[in-house]
Amino acid sequence: MTKKEQIIEAAKSLFRDIGYHHTSIQDILEKSGVSKGTFYNYFSSKPQLILNIIQNVDAKVEEQQKQLLAEGDPHSKEILYSQLGLKHAIYSRENILELYNISMAENDEALRKYMATSHYKELNWLARRLIEVYGVEIEASAMDLSTHFIGGIGYQFRYSNQMNLDTNSSDILAYNIVRLEKNIEITKQHKHVLFPFHIENNDEDQEVVVAHIRNLLGQEDTDRTSEEQELIDFILDECQNPRIRWSICEGIARQLKILSSSSSTKDRNYNELFNMVYKQARKSSSHL
Repeated sequence: MTKKEQIIEAAKSLFRDIGYHHTSIQDILEKSGVSKGTFYNYFSSKPQLILNIIQNVDAKVEEQQKQLLAEGDPHSKEILYSQLGLKHAIYSRENILELYNISMAENDEALRKYMATSHYKELNWLARRLIEVYGVEIEASAMDLSTHFIGGIGYQFRYSNQMNLDTNSSDILAYNIVRLEKNIEITKQHKHVLFPFHIENNDEDQEVVVAHIRNLLGQEDTDRTSEEQELIDFILDECQNPRIRWSICEGIARQLKILSSSSSTKDRNYNELFNMVYKQARKSSSHL
C-alpha cells in the first residue's frame, strides 16, 4: 500500500468511527503512520481528502457499471437495475453518502465544482440509460424521470441516516425502482414535460437507416410467427418507397414489440427497430 493509500484508508476508518468533524489531520497522521509533510504532499486539506475519496469511489462505480453493460444487453431492465444496485452497494460500503452530505457544507471550490459536475453527470447517465431500456418514446421525459428517481432516493437515504433508521439500502432502491416503473407508465400516457431532454441527433441519412432496417429484418428466422413475418414484410416493402410512411411503420414496429416473446435476441432486434422507426417518424412529422 502506498503512502497515499495509507492516508486514505486511515481517514475513511476515522470518518466512519468518530465522524468527519471530530477527525483532525493529526488523528489521520497517527493512524496512517505518515508525517505531516507526506500528508501535505498529497492533500492540502481535509476537503481535498474527501474529494479524492469520492473521486476514487465514483471511478470504481463507473468502471464496474461499464463492465456490467459490456457483459449484458444494454436494453435489459435487469442490467440497468444491477448497475443502480452496484452503485448503492459500493456507496453504502464506503460510507460515501455521509461524505456527500458533508461536502455540501465545505467551502472548497474544487470540491463544490466536482460535486456539481458529478451530480449532472449522474442525472444525464440515468436519463440516457432509461431511453436505452424503455425506448425513445420516453426521451423527452427522461430527465424528469431521472431527477425524480435520484432526488427521491437521495433524500430517503438522508432521512434514514438522520433518523437512525435501520433501513436496508437495497430496500430503498427496490422501492424506488417500483416507483420508477410506475412513473414511466404515467409518462407514456401524459405528455407534460418539466425538463425536456433530447439526445444529440446525429442526423443519420435515411438510406443508412433503411440499410440498417433491412439488415435487421432481412435475415431468415424460423422462430417468427406468420403474423410477425407479415408485419416485417410490410416494413421491408415500405422501405423500398422513396417516401416512406414512417408513422405507419411506427405502428407496425410497435406491434412487433408486443408480439415478441420467444427470445431475447428477437426482443432486442424489435426494440432497436422500433427506436429507429420512431425517430424517423418524429423527424418526418417535424418537417410537415
